[in-house]
Amino acid sequence: MYHLDGTEYLKEKYYRKTESICPECLQKIPAELIEKNDEIWMEKTCPEHGFFKDKISSSAKYYKWTHYGTSEWNFEKNGDANPPDIPCSDPRGCPYNCGLCTEHLSTCSLALIDLTNRCNFNCNFCFANVQKAGYLVEPTLEEIEKIMDHFRNKPIPAVSIMFSGGEPTVRKDFAQICKMAKDKGFKEVIAATNGYGFQKKKGGLEWTKEVYEAGLDTLYLQFDGVNNVTYEKTRGIKNLMDYKMRVIENCRKAGLSSVNLVATIVNGVNDKEIGNIIQFCIDNIDVVRGITFQPVSLCGRIAAEELQELRITNADVIKEIEKQTNGKINIETAWYPLTSIVEFGRIIAYLADVDAIEFTCHPDCGFATYMVIDPTTNEMVPITDYLDPLEIIDFSNKFWKKIKHKEEKPIEFFSNFLGDFGKTLDKGLEFLDKTQLKARFLLGMLQYINKPGKLMEMFSRVLINGDWESISSFTHGTLLISSMHFQDAYNMDLERTKRCIVHFGVAMPDGTVKEIPFCTHNTLHRPDIEKQIAKKLTDKVKNEFDTGTGQLSLEAEPDIMRNGGLEKDKLEK
Repeated sequence: MYHLDGTEYLKEKYYRKTESICPECLQKIPAELIEKNDEIWMEKTCPEHGFFKDKISSSAKYYKWTHYGTSEWNFEKNGDANPPDIPCSDPRGCPYNCGLCTEHLSTCSLALIDLTNRCNFNCNFCFANVQKAGYLVEPTLEEIEKIMDHFRNKPIPAVSIMFSGGEPTVRKDFAQICKMAKDKGFKEVIAATNGYGFQKKKGGLEWTKEVYEAGLDTLYLQFDGVNNVTYEKTRGIKNLMDYKMRVIENCRKAGLSSVNLVATIVNGVNDKEIGNIIQFCIDNIDVVRGITFQPVSLCGRIAAEELQELRITNADVIKEIEKQTNGKINIETAWYPLTSIVEFGRIIAYLADVDAIEFTCHPDCGFATYMVIDPTTNEMVPITDYLDPLEIIDFSNKFWKKIKHKEEKPIEFFSNFLGDFGKTLDKGLEFLDKTQLKARFLLGMLQYINKPGKLMEMFSRVLINGDWESISSFTHGTLLISSMHFQDAYNMDLERTKRCIVHFGVAMPDGTVKEIPFCTHNTLHRPDIEKQIAKKLTDKVKNEFDTGTGQLSLEAEPDIMRNGGLEKDKLEK
């Protein structure tokens, strides 16, 4: 964000009008984003419930940076949206018509299915837990298949799918579900998990191999820190670090080398673990590909004092990363919104002939940096030490415009006078043309990279091989660090909501599938939808796990029945 230094834009106080919702009645109300004391705050007033305010960013400069742009580029990217699934029948509009309605602006990049709300943990801030809900939510295999078909059969199909919960790996048919996803054409199959299935002391390694071979690509592993005392605070379970290490070791032995750690960060609880988590990733770089820090989303109603005490923003996380890495990952130079790579990603996907994943979300949704190994020091450093991303962004934008212009006028040289045979020859020309474009793109990139070696090797492999595995292998030996702050009723900005690219899919009783943006589902729609699809909670399910240990509860049946001292097998006779 050093690019802002000396600009008039930086000197001006930030101000923007938007729409939000009242945290009490959840009705839509006007909101303002205001710069105060070098911070960005949301202020809004409900006619019935009064005034609310919440901190959006602890750094006004960083927030301004994410909303910065020029006539050539900016961080608010438009993508192609799928046709709406439903009309806007509710006159209040967004966010009450999910989904998807006519107001949504982005297509789904990551499809989400809650496989169950059963869980072996009972976390304080969880929004999808059978213990708290008092009912069971668990779609059948037929319903899961219907949801997958919904996402894959759209004009722009979702490329990736994530299974969440609850704890998705408590399902005995989890491997079957992973295979179904791969058979349906999802390129990346992900489990958002606390690690339950992977860490079993008996059979955990075999289970990990089974689900990996069935099609699971990546774990989004809940990981709050490296100290047991941290997990006692966040999950209410003692000695949980051994549990997490069993997951890592079983993935390593099984060859499942794509683990992304997900750390829910709560102010004053585990924010001091941020540097430890980064170091853990570096120490396990053969298995761990990235970290996603998630400032806690405060679903439910809390007092204003408690809100300010618990609230931590993306900027707070980035500041802590700089502090706890002794300035190696610097807030001024290392971080860019997820939307930065939209055009770059489109070029890579086009030239490699693979489906593109479009990060056309709102600039406030998340920020990221890549860490790469410096061959001279063998230390991990931000990728920004090798290049200036803005130069790459600018070059990619211009290059993508040329590709789009080319696609608007496809090659029809031979087909004009040789018919069907000529079309075959034209396809050959297109192949040669694409090969030339790859070379031009790589040469163009070269002029903006200070230390080409490793980076150009990775980019070249992706473009030349032209398959999804090459894109996936791009992340091996690198570490993606990102921060994703999901919205709640206190900080919801409906401009963000309309650009959401992470969508839940829910099979409804009438046979339809509801597709709902992540933040609106958890803040507004989840309770009503779950009441429609809920099943009765039996004692067996309720007491299935010992949530104080995170393990399965074993039914205690004595070997000797106490009915007159007769042995059980004799009684059965």
